[in-house]
Amino acid sequence: MKKIVLFTLFMSLFANVVIAQTRAEKKQLKEEKAAKEYEVMKTIINSKMYIFDSSWISTSRGRRINISAGSNTLEVVQDSAKAAMQFFGEVSSIRFSGGEGVEFNNVMDSYEVKFDDKKRKITVSFNVKNKSEYYNIFMTINKSGYTYVDVFSNNKSNVTYDGNVEKIKED
Repeated sequence: MKKIVLFTLFMSLFANVVIAQTRAEKKQLKEEKAAKEYEVMKTIINSKMYIFDSSWISTSRGRRINISAGSNTLEVVQDSAKAAMQFFGEVSSIRFSGGEGVEFNNVMDSYEVKFDDKKRKITVSFNVKNKSEYYNIFMTINKSGYTYVDVFSNNKSNVTYDGNVEKIKED
């Protein structure tokens, strides 16, 4: 009986050591994966060849709307940006030449990228215009590519899109 109690006690102590090592190893693996994801995302953003695919929009009045069924994208290719995204919000002036959503296809101004290696976040900002509107775009990208895009316009209320950034697939 004494042997059984000692054996059980020994096994329980040994099991705790194994579990503790496993937790530390899991934490280390998770940290390595996060660092690798962040480095991949930095490479994608530095290439200036990426696309943002939006699945949600949040309006300035606090409404959050699922827009994943449509095609709501913002594409950055070198010095140009192209977007076609739905818009839900207030319009301050209507132009006959403008579309109903956030739409542009033009050269970017003031393109800037900042990397926060400690928090593993990337911020991208730029300005772009179409025929009748001027847009200020601010992107906050996390290590896995999940992104928030804040869009400010001279004719529309600001909105925030969220979705994912990924590298443009070559044909």
